[in-house]
Formats: sequence, C-alpha cells, structure tokens
Amino acid sequence: MVNMPTDLPETNANPAASKGTLTGWHILTIFIVGFGIVFTVNGIFIYKAISTNSGEIQHAYMEGLKFNETLETREKQKNLGWDMTLSMKRGAGGDALFTAQMLDKANQPVAGLNMNGILYRNTENKDDHKLVFKEVKTGIYEAVVPQLGPGKWLFEAKATKAGEPDFTTETSLSIR
Repeated sequence: MVNMPTDLPETNANPAASKGTLTGWHILTIFIVGFGIVFTVNGIFIYKAISTNSGEIQHAYMEGLKFNETLETREKQKNLGWDMTLSMKRGAGGDALFTAQMLDKANQPVAGLNMNGILYRNTENKDDHKLVFKEVKTGIYEAVVPQLGPGKWLFEAKATKAGEPDFTTETSLSIR
C-alpha cells in the first residue's frame, strides 16, 4: 500500500472552470465574431463595387462586333494626319480653360471643325463635364469647365468636318 502525502494543495478537477483558460465556447465566439467582421467588410466592398461605375461601355458586345469598323476608322484618321495639342489654364475661381490646337499633315491649322469632348473620372460619373469647343482663332478651339476639381481625369474629344473622316482622341490628365 502506498501512502499519499496529505499536505498537497487541492487541485481543481475541472480546469475549464479556472480563470484565464479558453473553452470551446470562447473559441466558437472568436470564430463567429471574426467571420462576422469578414462578411461585413466583404458586404461593404460588394455594395461599393456594384453601386459605382463599372468603367465598362454600355454595349461592349456590340462594340466588339464592330471592331473591324473601328480599325478602319483609325486608319482613315491616321491617313488624315490631323494632330491635336491640348493645354489647360486654371482660373481664379477653380475654372479651367482647355485650349486645343488642331494641325493637319502640313502643320497648317485646321479651321471650321465641330468639336466636342468629355472630361470624366474612371470611377464614377457624377463629376463628368461635357466640353463644347468654340473656334477662337484659326485652328484654335477653347472650352471652359467650371469648378474643375483636382485629381486624375480622362479626356476624350471628337472633331468633325464635312467631307472628312472624324478625328477622335483620348488621354489621361493629372490636374492639381
């Protein structure tokens, strides 16, 4: 027979009942809260992605079918030889004056164009600005944008003249 010492401290038979230990319920709660945070954040991202502009054109499939026409139009524009130089000046009240100079193959001004454009952000369309250019001198066209904010902008313009192929251009602008 073995004699056990009687002066040993009592131990708790249920270790889960002692303070500072993790139980299964604690782990379950941590997982539920953690996944709840992940699902909430993902839900916010999904909402933002769906509710903002996707950046896609409205009829991408039809545009894809017309790709050969697009290539033909670009070739005509290349043969036309027109070139646009775009500049911008800021006004005192945040307005912006866009000046486009149009030159032909021989570096001569191209007069009598009907030119329109758009200035927009890639992410949303609430700040879009339509531009209507007016010829102020031979081959020099201007458009004013009121209250143009700083940031990354995309610029697209189209110039037409009777009997000539359309001229289109696009570029990105970083405005301070």
